[in-house]
Amino acid sequence: MQPQNKWFNMLAKAKYIILFLFLNSCTNSDQWYFKEGGSLLWVNDALSDQAIKNAVAQTVENSSIIVAQVSWFPGDSSFFSNAAWYYSLAKKHGKKFMIAIDWQNFDRSGELGNWSFENDQVKKRFKRDMFQLLKAYNPDFINLGVEVNYYALTNPKGFKSFAEIFRDLKKDLKLINSNLKIGLSFQLELLYGHHRDWNATKTLATLDNLLGDIDYLGISTYPNLISINEKSDIILSLSYLDSLSSSYSIPIGISETGVSSLLFNDAECDYYISNVFKKANKLNLKFLIWGSMIDSRSDSLWYNNLGLMNKDGGPKKQFNLWKKENNTFCN
Repeated sequence: MQPQNKWFNMLAKAKYIILFLFLNSCTNSDQWYFKEGGSLLWVNDALSDQAIKNAVAQTVENSSIIVAQVSWFPGDSSFFSNAAWYYSLAKKHGKKFMIAIDWQNFDRSGELGNWSFENDQVKKRFKRDMFQLLKAYNPDFINLGVEVNYYALTNPKGFKSFAEIFRDLKKDLKLINSNLKIGLSFQLELLYGHHRDWNATKTLATLDNLLGDIDYLGISTYPNLISINEKSDIILSLSYLDSLSSSYSIPIGISETGVSSLLFNDAECDYYISNVFKKANKLNLKFLIWGSMIDSRSDSLWYNNLGLMNKDGGPKKQFNLWKKENNTFCN
């Protein structure tokens, strides 16, 4: 009986070790067990109450993750209340939650206001505000800078200071929540020097500068931003994702994308949707977020017509295809 007890004890210890390793792996913040999909949700007073309700309902129904992409600049507190609404949606419906901080002008010409990350007071304010967001909303993911490679061009010194802030802030935020995934997003066409508005400037070096510090890489890409002489190929930019995936061993996801119904017809929209999901599946991208659930306004600006739904809250022709592909991607 004694030898049997000996083997029994050894087996029990082995089971304990296996269980410990299993539990440890499940709580590792570097693990990605599920893919996340959904759409950004932009609403404003140009939309009717019914249109907003429709957009919210479709976003919740067809998203595994709710994203609060909020603007930030020193001295403004609206970012906190703006994130609250998205947080309530995520919490109420049991969705993952991501906060994305956008501190640049809409046209990416520089900071949102007259300031720079070189300023010590700005650094302190940014860190304080990010701590406030984390403690209040406890997101699963946080993107501390939307499309930061633009900033590297408009303010190289400011970008260098931001990189230092990012590294310090990440360490401190991890002390509060070790499972929090902290990343940045970069604009894809600009990374490879094929952005129509930036003189073929490549910005891959800006990614290399921060590569070892980010938990994930978010990519924004829009087919109409490709250089004029190449814009006829609506899926050309997607080939850059192959290069990113083969060059960098880091979790990658599409943080925003879309095709404007003002620029592309129904067949082209369907073609892009099919191919962007095909690429995401092939490369095992970790998330794919559509640029907008609903058009924000009916005007001549391409980015106001990125929605899967019309301004009145009705679905566009491509909505059902996106819904099918998105739900398959998440499952």
